[in-house]
Amino acid sequence: MKGIKLFSGIVLFAALVSCSTLQSAFQIVNCKYDIEGVLSPTVAGVSLNNITNINQIKAIDLIKLTAAFATKKFPLNITINIKATNPGRVAATVQRLDWAIDLEQKEILNGAINQTISVPANGGSAIIPVSVGMDLFQLFSGENRDNLLNLAMNIANIGESSSKISIRIKPTVVIGGQSISTGFITISKTIASR
Repeated sequence: MKGIKLFSGIVLFAALVSCSTLQSAFQIVNCKYDIEGVLSPTVAGVSLNNITNINQIKAIDLIKLTAAFATKKFPLNITINIKATNPGRVAATVQRLDWAIDLEQKEILNGAINQTISVPANGGSAIIPVSVGMDLFQLFSGENRDNLLNLAMNIANIGESSSKISIRIKPTVVIGGQSISTGFITISKTIASR
C-alpha cells in the first residue's frame, strides 16, 4: 500500500512538473517582442558609433574600409537587442532560440542561441542579445563600397534612409527529454534615419 502511494505521489509530482514546464514553454509564444536597439556596429573593424552619414567617417577609417572592400570582404558585426515582455502569470522559459534576420523581406542571416532564456511573469521583461556577423560583400555582391556602407548603417539604425528589418525567432523547449519547437515568431521594424 505504501508503495502504491509513493508511486502515485511520484506520478503526480512528475505530472505537475511537466504541466509547469509546458505552461512556461507555452508562455514564450504569448510574450510581446520588439527590437529594443542595436549595439556596437562595426564594419571591417571600423566603429559606426556616433556616425549618421558617410561624411562623418574619418579619413583613416575610410582607408581601412576601402582596403577591406578591395579584398572583397566587408564584415558587419552588431548586436541586436530583442526585448521580450511577458504579460502572463507564469514565467516564460526556453532552452534554445533559433533566429533569422530578413532585410526587405530577404533572409540575410540565421543562427541560434543555445542557452536558457527566462522572461519573468506579470509584465516582466528580458533583453535577448543576438550577436550578428555577416559579410555584406558576399551577401550583396555588385554593390560599391559606399552603398554597402550605407546598408550597414541602415541595419544598425543609423543610416539616412529607411529599411525594413525583420527578426524571426523560433523558441525550443525540452520536455521529458524531447525538444519541442514552436513556429517562427516575426518581429518587424522599419529602420529610419534619426
